[in-house]
Formats: sequence, structure tokens, C-alpha cells
Amino acid sequence: MNTNEIKSTVKQLTETCECLSCKTKYKEDKINVIATTKKEGLFEMHCDKCHSTSLVTVMISKGIRLEGQTRKHSKIENISKNDVLDMKNFLQNFDGNFKKIL
Repeated sequence: MNTNEIKSTVKQLTETCECLSCKTKYKEDKINVIATTKKEGLFEMHCDKCHSTSLVTVMISKGIRLEGQTRKHSKIENISKNDVLDMKNFLQNFDGNFKKIL
């Protein structure tokens, strides 16, 4: 992901995601980039109200409209509440051993 894609992703996350615990919308300054590749990014989101943390993976696809502009390599996929819950459930039992899961 390039810088513009990261900025667009953060904006999209603030507009579409809410805290699973208290349903508060996330603020831009509470969303951190953990890692990115050319087509995906991992973001950490902190809730100001209840102080919980969520992790979100965002995938980018080619040739799709993003924020009113056509870009070669960008589309932010909608992230459902179930996607976030699935990641939360996975992380609750994850022991940090990436070799084991890969």
C-alpha cells in the first residue's frame, strides 16, 4: 500500500468501523498502521471511550473507484462486523507462533 492508499484506508475505517464493545466510531488519530504489503494492510484501532483495541486487515484490488477517483491499484473492501469478530476470536487464542499457523 502506498501513502495515499493508507490515508484513504484510515478515512474509510473511521467512516465504516465502530468499536465492538461500545459501538463508538474510531477517530483517525487512534488508528495505527502495523504492517502493509502491496495489496494489504494490518491496522490497529483504539477506542477512546472504552479503551478496547481491534485489529483489521484491509485488502486492495485493481482498477476500482476509491473516493471519487480511479486508481490503478485501489479499492478498500468493506469490512464487516463479523470480519472483525473473526479476527478478535482468532487473536484471543493466538499464542504468537506464526510458524505454527503458516
